[in-house]
Amino acid sequence: MFDPIYDFLAQVLSFFYDIIPNYAIAIAWLTVSVMVLTTPFTLKGTRSMIQMQRLQPEMKKLQTQYKDDRQKLNEELMAFYKENNLNPLGGCLPLLLQAPIFFFLFNVLRGLTYIPKGETTFDPKYLDESSKMYRSLDGATEMMSFGIDLAESASVALKISFVHALPQIGLVLIVALTSYYQQKQIQSRNPGVEVPQQQQILMKLMPLMMVFFAFVTSAALVVYFITSNLYRIGMQYYITRTLYQGEDSLGAQAQRASAETKKLKEADGTAGVLPRLSKQSRALPVKGSTVKPAAKATPPSSTPSASSNGASAEETPAPRSVSNANRSKKKKKRR
Repeated sequence: MFDPIYDFLAQVLSFFYDIIPNYAIAIAWLTVSVMVLTTPFTLKGTRSMIQMQRLQPEMKKLQTQYKDDRQKLNEELMAFYKENNLNPLGGCLPLLLQAPIFFFLFNVLRGLTYIPKGETTFDPKYLDESSKMYRSLDGATEMMSFGIDLAESASVALKISFVHALPQIGLVLIVALTSYYQQKQIQSRNPGVEVPQQQQILMKLMPLMMVFFAFVTSAALVVYFITSNLYRIGMQYYITRTLYQGEDSLGAQAQRASAETKKLKEADGTAGVLPRLSKQSRALPVKGSTVKPAAKATPPSSTPSASSNGASAEETPAPRSVSNANRSKKKKKRR
């Protein structure tokens, strides 16, 4: 199904290997080529995210206005997105593109070191048999580049020895550091800015998944991870310089809008407490009114203690009427 894509990527990889016969450099060049093709989507997704942040105060007002009508809120938000040409998932597009790219490159790079069943040497897939890369890998057992076997993963190398796995582990550490630095770049230019929940989840999961795959997959794919991370670091620097510099820049407007949204949420949270307090205060007289029946139902023997504890003027007639009735009964008995 995807063989035409695999064949095309393998041809591009073989082309770069013909220029410089080094596996790591050829993979790095292929990665840069793919990243350049996806750069317009990255910039578009970033602009979409900034636009969402700029319009957060308006969306917050809609949420406050229709907080008791979920269906109406969804309708108004959809109309708002359409009116402003917004896509709620637009900011997630660059992260979502990483999955298919990883899938294609994973299969192509794994195919380079394919070992048929019952064999012990490579039989490269997707490569032209007349290409220099095919002839270099055909019948080989290693894919050496800069002294590192790119066909081996860190997890497999560790089974041999820790010293043997040091080069692969070093590559995994570079993946972890570049992933962390890239996230710090994004967070540092957006202090206090609220990011959509879907994007937050992706931003947290993708670096962790990348480090995990870097540990269990071949070092050839780790070269792709490192190259793509370095490219994204440069891209984030470019985005910061072009979209976040100056008071009138889109990024600065988004930051001010996020600060305004935070104030609206705080005001809405304060206003939300007042109705609950007023309901409680209105309920107090109702609860107090139940004391009257309880006082009337109090037996005569408890009336002295009630009067001594300072009963209200409305409650005192009941005990007096009871005592007057007892006195009249005593007079009748004497007669």
